[in-house]
Amino acid sequence: YCRQRQLLVLGNRVPVLAPDAWVAPNAVIIGDVDIFDQVSIWYGAILRGDLNAIRIGAYSNIQDKSILHAARTSPTGLPASTTIGRYVTIGQGCLLRSATVENECIIGDRSILMEGSLVEKQSVLAPGTVLPPGRLVPSGQLWAGNPARYVRDLTKDEKEEIQAIATGVFGTIDKHFSEFLPHSFAYVETEKVR
Repeated sequence: YCRQRQLLVLGNRVPVLAPDAWVAPNAVIIGDVDIFDQVSIWYGAILRGDLNAIRIGAYSNIQDKSILHAARTSPTGLPASTTIGRYVTIGQGCLLRSATVENECIIGDRSILMEGSLVEKQSVLAPGTVLPPGRLVPSGQLWAGNPARYVRDLTKDEKEEIQAIATGVFGTIDKHFSEFLPHSFAYVETEKVR
């Protein structure tokens, strides 16, 4: 039995989840966080909307142990909120602080996106990429390294695959969801016997 709270309200900052969004039992969503349709928040992820807003677009996924938070203000003068577009995959162990990721992007495992960084649509960051404050990744490109550098343009097939990857991740939650019903899985097994 896990007594950890998934959703925490801070003053007037209230998390809002779509009815079909899935949040792992040990993930934590704090404050001003909006989660749209068919988003999945995986094990150990933390979304801290205590200082500013976080928005997660439909069909996106935040994978295991990733942390998203937002600064009160941004030194770059850009919005201090953290915004994730539609069909975005944020890999395991990532850190995003006051960053914007547009639609159909992949952020590789253990990547770091600092204040004011912007990843434009249909772009990919390789695992372990560090995006410094205010850095722009143009649409349709692959970037990698610390600090992040341009590697190459994505092919048409790679761009089309981004959306399929995001929807595929949501398709895997069925088994996880049935394990964490409010009354435990034993309740479902008992009903089958009746």
